[in-house]
Amino acid sequence: MTDIKIRVENAKKVVTGNVSMLDMLETAPATELLNWGINLAEQLAQSASGMDDTTADQNMEPRMKALRQFLRGVGNWAAGKYDAASRPDLKTKMAEHWKLMFGKDAPADLGKLLNLVDDAKITPHQLILKLKEFLTLPK
Repeated sequence: MTDIKIRVENAKKVVTGNVSMLDMLETAPATELLNWGINLAEQLAQSASGMDDTTADQNMEPRMKALRQFLRGVGNWAAGKYDAASRPDLKTKMAEHWKLMFGKDAPADLGKLLNLVDDAKITPHQLILKLKEFLTLPK
């Protein structure tokens, strides 16, 4: 069985190895998104603690893919790549990714939380901070 520390490091590499999702953002929001992604990857890896390697891999693969897609959605939203008309579809996809990542721990009112963040007057960095605040899971 793989040590949980190795799983955590491998999960973090999935995020740090996919920095192209940050190219559209300036340094501060990109750093915030990257750090949040690393933290989320660590949480996902920790959830596989105690599983054998095969089970952990089967459990983690779709969840890590959902994490990458979620982070890309946040980055694109923050960079302004989705106008008001296309954001509802983006939010639906992001909610699906979040629910796949965290299952029963995902907020039931995730769509409403994403709508609270949808403010054209906030900066990309503020958008990421608000999403992070609303979606922080209890420890």
